[in-house]
Amino acid sequence: MTTRKRQSHDKARSARHAEPDLGQQAAEREKKSNAQLGRMRARSASTAPGRFVAWCKQEQASLHQQLELMVAGKVLTGENRGSGWVDTTDKSIERAKTRLAELESLLTEKGAATISKP
Repeated sequence: MTTRKRQSHDKARSARHAEPDLGQQAAEREKKSNAQLGRMRARSASTAPGRFVAWCKQEQASLHQQLELMVAGKVLTGENRGSGWVDTTDKSIERAKTRLAELESLLTEKGAATISKP
């Protein structure tokens, strides 16, 4: 009989170990998440200039696409001045060109913006 009790006790014990401990898993996930968050914060603090340059390039690409569509006449802009809609595409094209020039200035060393290197 001792053998049977021991076998059934061993089975119950192994069944408990086979079932996941949800509290422990949650704690491990939280620990892993906190570690990842810490690494992300450290990385983002050290790469802010890199993120800014990436944003400038993304904005530049978007403006190029908008400008091409406006110049081709596929996209028109306008505003309602009370008496009806007025085409402002020419003004929008000029604004896009100005913004592209500003972005180009920021992204090149010969630009007017002062960027200090660490």
